[in-house]
Amino acid sequence: MPTFPSYAKLAHTPYTEQPDPAVARTDMESGPSKQAMIRSRAMVTRDVLYAFGSLADYQSFKTWFRVDIARGATWFDWRDPVDDTVKPSRIVGGLLDPAEPNKRMDVWTVKFRVETWDG
Repeated sequence: MPTFPSYAKLAHTPYTEQPDPAVARTDMESGPSKQAMIRSRAMVTRDVLYAFGSLADYQSFKTWFRVDIARGATWFDWRDPVDDTVKPSRIVGGLLDPAEPNKRMDVWTVKFRVETWDG
C-alpha cells in the first residue's frame, strides 16, 4: 500500500474531524426518542491542510497523488495526528484544493479531506 509522503507537513489549521453516525435515532409519539447502534465501526472524515517546503516537494506530492494513489481512488497509509497511528486512508472524492504559494514561492499548501476507519 502506498504511504503518505513524509515531506508533507500537517498545518495546525484548519483541522476538523467528523465521524459518520453509528447510531440510528427514531422519534417516538410520546416519551424519549429511541436510539440503537447500527455500526460497530464508523468512517471518520478530516479536513486537513498540508504544507510543502518547496515547489519540488509540491510537484512530487502531485505526482504521488496522480500515480501512486490513482488521483485519490486508492487507499494509502496515513499517520493519524490524533492517536499517532498509521491507518489505511483515502482522499475523499479525489479532490485537492491547492492554495496560492506564499510570496517567496517557498511554501505551497493543499487542503483536502481524508477518511479513515475509527478506532
